[in-house]
Amino acid sequence: KVNTDAFTTFIGANNVDIGRQAGEYYKKTLLPKGGKVVQIKGLSGSTPAAEREKGFKQGIKGSDIEIVATADGEWERSVGQEKMDAVLKSHPEVDAIYSHNDPMAEGAWLAAQSAGRLDDLKVTGIDGLPIPAGGIKAVEQGRLQATFVYPTGGKEAVDTAKKILLECQAPKKEQTLPTQLVTKDNAAEVYARLNKR
Repeated sequence: KVNTDAFTTFIGANNVDIGRQAGEYYKKTLLPKGGKVVQIKGLSGSTPAAEREKGFKQGIKGSDIEIVATADGEWERSVGQEKMDAVLKSHPEVDAIYSHNDPMAEGAWLAAQSAGRLDDLKVTGIDGLPIPAGGIKAVEQGRLQATFVYPTGGKEAVDTAKKILLECQAPKKEQTLPTQLVTKDNAAEVYARLNKR
């Protein structure tokens, strides 16, 4: 996103909504009795990081889920792993890790593995890219408990460009793309469907 209205159209998912859905998944499914969560944020100051944090807090509101620590993972797997190594030493009581993207979630999973916490520590991400190294495969293979698809919008961008250039149609200012929760139950199906496009 950009901090201006001087653009023709924005095509993408709603990061506040994705964060809210993640929080609701924690509240209803992952930690229904409450628990302690570490949040690995994307780069501080970036719009998606702020919105995914805001939405998550909305989603867990009214539950006994507590965010006990937040680390800036800078959207990078290696930084997520490094930060989680430190957080797990200072907060060994954590039950789950909410990561703003799948690479940082994978780094957190590696930190949990090093700490011998794979049996009791749940890790979730966001982005759900349908590629071999993406979050959907990480869920399918059991490293992540869940991810949320952030659609890339490539097809929608091409379709919009055609309408502007070939049909002289003005697009809607905001084109919000839907997200989807991906768990072990539907990971293979979502991966196959997204790769058919």
